[in-house]
Amino acid sequence: MNSAKLARTLLALSASALIAAPTALAVEPPKVAVDYTVTVTQPHTHVFHVRMAISGDGSSVVDVSMPVWTPGSYLVREYERHVISFAPQDGTGRPLAWHKADKNTWRIETGGAEQVLLDYEVYAREPGIRWSFVYDSGGHIIGPNLFMHVVGAADAPASATFQLPDGWRLNGALAPSGDNPYRVSARSYHELIDAPMLIGHFDEIEFEVGGIPHVILILGPHNADLERWRDDFTQIVETCSQLYGGLPYERYAFVFLTLTRDGGIEHANGTTIGLGGLDFRSVPGHQDVLGVVSHEVFHAWVVKRIQPPAFRPYNYEEENYTDALWFYEGFTSYYGDRILRRARLLESLDDPIGFVTEYRSIPGHTLQSAADASFNAWIHFYREDESSDNYRTDYYFKGRVIANLLELEIANRTHGAGGLDDVMRLIWERTRDDAAAFDAQGIRAVIEEVAGGSFREFFDRYVFGTDDIPFEDFFRLAGYELTVDEDATRRRDSIGFMGVELGESNGRLALSGIVRDGPAWRSGLSYGDLIVAIDGVEVTSLASLQAFLWRSNPGQSAEFTVSRYGENQTVRVTLGERSVPVYRLTEVDEPTEVQLAVRRIWRQGS
Repeated sequence: MNSAKLARTLLALSASALIAAPTALAVEPPKVAVDYTVTVTQPHTHVFHVRMAISGDGSSVVDVSMPVWTPGSYLVREYERHVISFAPQDGTGRPLAWHKADKNTWRIETGGAEQVLLDYEVYAREPGIRWSFVYDSGGHIIGPNLFMHVVGAADAPASATFQLPDGWRLNGALAPSGDNPYRVSARSYHELIDAPMLIGHFDEIEFEVGGIPHVILILGPHNADLERWRDDFTQIVETCSQLYGGLPYERYAFVFLTLTRDGGIEHANGTTIGLGGLDFRSVPGHQDVLGVVSHEVFHAWVVKRIQPPAFRPYNYEEENYTDALWFYEGFTSYYGDRILRRARLLESLDDPIGFVTEYRSIPGHTLQSAADASFNAWIHFYREDESSDNYRTDYYFKGRVIANLLELEIANRTHGAGGLDDVMRLIWERTRDDAAAFDAQGIRAVIEEVAGGSFREFFDRYVFGTDDIPFEDFFRLAGYELTVDEDATRRRDSIGFMGVELGESNGRLALSGIVRDGPAWRSGLSYGDLIVAIDGVEVTSLASLQAFLWRSNPGQSAEFTVSRYGENQTVRVTLGERSVPVYRLTEVDEPTEVQLAVRRIWRQGS
């Protein structure tokens, strides 16, 4: 471990010790003030020039570092790779010596200077919700790939002034300070880099909830009805506020980008949402917007304030591990539709049969636990390959499944007197009042307090384990029977099934995915195979393969000629049936009062 990393480790350990025991000794952090000036002169070159003015205590050495990841997006992205110049000087203009201490840390020999002026440039071309970028009409500002920080001084106040082309504006999660519409101030580096902003030419509209300002900003071509957005977003924010008893922020910005289609990412006082190519005025397009907004607003509590211990504070230098992303993302996904339902922006919740079928169709759900998927997010979630579904689970999806099960179980145990709302409110209360942090076991403890009994077996089986989920038993708690629709299953399975995903390569159909233990897998087909012919008949399109399947039956075999690593070979494929039947959900005869109470909580009146 080099000296810069060692220093950061000691500081992190000291910070943890202070949280656990206020009387513990801590390494004295650097006493500095940092002011940034961000200049855009030629936006078409996609370059930000940053001047970082560091006023400190005259230390002989200053380490500055750029984060390697963006909180909320669990992947080390190595933002330092886009730094294209680095030139420090003292307050008199004298150049200062420096060298790289590690991949994302620069060590400046200050000679005891009271002020260090650091000039560096960042190349930022690619539009995205997780990083800053600039182009000829504007740009997105989010700090991790733009603002370096003084190592050990991330809690120090920070401010930034933007020097932009004529006619460009600035707005976002931080309100402009004083009389300068191009200057923002933050209580810390943490706050500065967690505040999404737009620069350039963009549309905007404002509204208030409970006296707190909210702003909607949109960069890029669009046909959005911002008046309608304002009305609907107001209802979403009000519904979340009612759940938690008030809003946790002083200002909030909805930052929309139509140059990318990346979904959303949460911030303490805002969100950046990328929904490029969408017809915002269509019914599906508008519902897509509302779905992402509901999810991201909920994150203002869950993840940004209700947090696992590993995020207190964020370590921007490396992975921050937690076993509870299934809660932080999965429960947020669960509540996304419920917030819309309560706000009367969604007619009914999705049929639960859908997630049962999906869960039982993807082999990976039985091999990786929700806790493991959370911990391994850094190496799995954003690095999926052609066989990920065969061996991995998605903590968003599996967490949403777990939320459904817990809602049913808690409501049943309390005879309809409690549910996940009570869990979320209690967790928020302890976060707000006691600065509590929650890993998987801490979440379990709150659930047990609300439900009045142990959930150890539940967590061992479905959170930390990969036991098969008896959906039939859980749904019965709400007075529903989950059964197999034999006729529909028989009709569907009368057609041959291969168990593959298809793409195109070099003008041929390519196997882009194969379901583990499915017919193609068992027969010997492999990822990447190019289908040349079936029973000697050339396959020229997806339609020709579909025609073959439609006239085939389970158990029928055919000789596939495939190109594998440049060589043709034949594989005899025996078609089969899908492993998951067609389900139906029906109400039980004469449900009990408890079942009806559980149903009302779980289905939200749907």
